[in-house]
Amino acid sequence: MADLYELLLTAELPTDLPDEELTELRWHLGLAPEPKKFTIVTDYPMVYVGDDDPGRDSADDWETQPDPLLARRGPADARIGGVEFSELALRQGRFPAWVLTSRQELHGPTHWNMLIEMIQWLERQATSPWGTDGLSFYLRHCEETVLTAAILNGDRIVSRQDPDRSL
Repeated sequence: MADLYELLLTAELPTDLPDEELTELRWHLGLAPEPKKFTIVTDYPMVYVGDDDPGRDSADDWETQPDPLLARRGPADARIGGVEFSELALRQGRFPAWVLTSRQELHGPTHWNMLIEMIQWLERQATSPWGTDGLSFYLRHCEETVLTAAILNGDRIVSRQDPDRSL
């Protein structure tokens, strides 16, 4: 069974986000250079950087390598279909907000901790002029046909309709 998922995410964020957080968010979306400090997502996977056999490695042969979570663009894996993209725009006027939409393919074990941190941050920041949740996200395992509305339950991503079912 593959660990490939489709993610669809939308968020309404306040216009007064701190510059450091806005810069990091833009980096995660592939819209800005890597920030000097990470505060939104800090749990990046370890990658092998040694020259020898990873089976006979030392601690120095592995390092944490920051990787933007929502920056991919272009054709998605055939099992997901469609196109990967992310966009962040400043809506002005009556209901000003940073508005975000992203559709990405994610690899469960590699990206899950990063996704949970990103969702936790978005939940803390999300706003809506109608008093509703300013964050929506949906997941679909590559072997399924329907996107499932998702929420965080602690550090687990679960179905919004059935909070006992992990996604």
